[in-house]
Amino acid sequence: MRGRTIWLLGVLVLVVPLLAACRAREATTEVGILGYNHTDSDIPQFTIDGGNGGSAWSHAEGGTVCCALMPDQWKPGMDVQVRWTNDLSTYHQATVPVPRYERIGNLAVHFLRNGQVRVFVTSMVLGHPKYPLTGPEAGLREGEDPVWEHLRPAPGG
Repeated sequence: MRGRTIWLLGVLVLVVPLLAACRAREATTEVGILGYNHTDSDIPQFTIDGGNGGSAWSHAEGGTVCCALMPDQWKPGMDVQVRWTNDLSTYHQATVPVPRYERIGNLAVHFLRNGQVRVFVTSMVLGHPKYPLTGPEAGLREGEDPVWEHLRPAPGG
């Protein structure tokens, strides 16, 4: 009986770590980070979860930089830590919720005129009619409608 117990313990010691290693891991993808600055002040540096997010000059798109690691599937409660500066000496920070996304895309970061920061995982870019940020806050300049003219629906259509 004692030999059998020792044998079972030996098997468990070998099998349990293997089972733990086989545990399903969350599928993630490296995505580009795209900054949009809707404010009057330059943002010479911002970070996402501690990684470089690039820069975004006033009323402009900052271009895409590499990379943020995002889950392939959205889940409730997701957020990112955004840290930014306007002068390279004073830094601001916000925990920003990630809204639901159906498929992976770039991580778009919007610095809004009201001081808020919003993020979206999207394959669209600002200017597309299906872009997730809409309404008065969507324009890079106050009062601007960012939807590209050639993508606007035809009048009456």
